[in-house]
Amino acid sequence: MSNNVTDSELADEKREGGIAIAIVLPSLFAIVIIILVAMRRYSAFLLPRLSEENAEEKEARKQRRLARLDSSVKSQHYVEWAAKQSREHPGTAFTINPLCVICLEEFDDAASIRGLGCLHVFHQKCLDDWFGRWNEYCPLCHRPIIQGMSSPKKRRESSEENPPIAFLV
Repeated sequence: MSNNVTDSELADEKREGGIAIAIVLPSLFAIVIIILVAMRRYSAFLLPRLSEENAEEKEARKQRRLARLDSSVKSQHYVEWAAKQSREHPGTAFTINPLCVICLEEFDDAASIRGLGCLHVFHQKCLDDWFGRWNEYCPLCHRPIIQGMSSPKKRRESSEENPPIAFLV
């Protein structure tokens, strides 16, 4: 008889454990969902500049960036750029069928391009779109598109020369 009592007690414990799981798991899931929804709402509240920025302000910022790009990296025809580069860098080999790595299309001689200081070249429209989306560096070598901006390597080197205060202790 004691064996039957033990079996019924085990069955009761299993049933109680199943009920606890059936209550706890959905409750935890609901709490996580509520937290995620609250974080999403409050992030919009905490970052009003980003969430309330309208399309006109975004376009104005993009136009200022593109004006800065246009003043430092002039647009030209591909054939003119290639001739200038072969004169200025006679030992540099240029590919026969170069292509823009942003759109993966070949350059025709009349293509409007932007040649960067790192000697990488892109269609004007492709580089304008790339730079307009807050990309500051060449898609190939990651040097600054606009000369005078610090590159990621230079920032790392300067941080090694001046270690953080925590390392000085």
